Amino acid sequence: MMASLLSYCPSSPGGIAAALVLGFFTAVTSPLGVVRLLVLLALRLPLAAARGVLSFLFPSLFWKSVQGEVVYVTGGAGGIGKLMSQKLARLGAHVVLLDKNVDMLAAAKKEVAAVAAKGVKVHSVEVDLADRQATYAAMEKASELAGPATMLINNAGIVTGKSLLEGSDDMQELTMAVNSTAHFWTVKACLPAMMEADHGHIVTIASSAGLCGTPGLADYCASKAAAFFFDESIRMEMRKQGKHGVKTTCVCPFFIKTGMFEGASSKWPRLLPLLEPEWAANKIISAVRCNQEVLVMPFAIHLAPICRAILPVSVCDATVEWFGVLDSMNDFKGRGAGGKAPYPVGSSVKTRSSPKVA
Repeated sequence: MMASLLSYCPSSPGGIAAALVLGFFTAVTSPLGVVRLLVLLALRLPLAAARGVLSFLFPSLFWKSVQGEVVYVTGGAGGIGKLMSQKLARLGAHVVLLDKNVDMLAAAKKEVAAVAAKGVKVHSVEVDLADRQATYAAMEKASELAGPATMLINNAGIVTGKSLLEGSDDMQELTMAVNSTAHFWTVKACLPAMMEADHGHIVTIASSAGLCGTPGLADYCASKAAAFFFDESIRMEMRKQGKHGVKTTCVCPFFIKTGMFEGASSKWPRLLPLLEPEWAANKIISAVRCNQEVLVMPFAIHLAPICRAILPVSVCDATVEWFGVLDSMNDFKGRGAGGKAPYPVGSSVKTRSSPKVA
């Protein structure tokens, strides 16, 4: 458990705090644990603390260039995906937008191209991420258009906002497919070339909901928890195989005000604010450029895994209730009231479509 939480956020204040707390409990349970804790304190924490503080205060000191990188962005036709694509294109990265909504995809391609740096190429490929074969075909088409991905941003996501028993089987399967299962396919399509070059970056847009169960989000929470630990497993595989040039970043934001969580609320908006899309996109791009392993925002979300590790379940549940999590989805509307979405309510996980190129 200690190793798990250290990997959760090793260079952040939250990760350092978790390491200290869990390290203490490990140390008092065995003599060998004392030695391990001392070694950890002497070798790892000072460097992690220094890097964490400096990257928090002066992130630009650690920024890497993304000029010339080839970035695939799923869910790139709108919301945070489009914003990230625009920012990367401004910085000189070639961008491939992947999405199911054809109309939004065409418009997004024009918007991203309009702000792109000179010489940057922007492509778009239609994809149904609930369809394995269609996903692999779309990734192959993206490679033909722009070359192998050197950065993959698994951003596409859907939410039904219904309780377990109210949600349909089809929509719950679709949520798991788009939000997590599709990551296996997109990463398997891109990772071999990254490993061969020992250069690349896998970015997973998970959620704070993957760190804390929430009423009305059973399928969404499960899918985002799967995405979080999928990202962690990829990071460990790259570490084991010595592919230190292949980086991963997992992003766990609270609700972002893109319309996807329209109607969701926060009991304590000063502590847990609904995030502005522009601010969130800037934070994500900064974290990616710093090779930050995990980005949790806002900072208060760090409390969730720490509390779960050291407090009784009953205390954790009471804390979650005090934070207002139990009622956060009471007035949820989402994009169902006329908003465009790539997977509208009622669509089936069995839907098939062929990729189209623009």
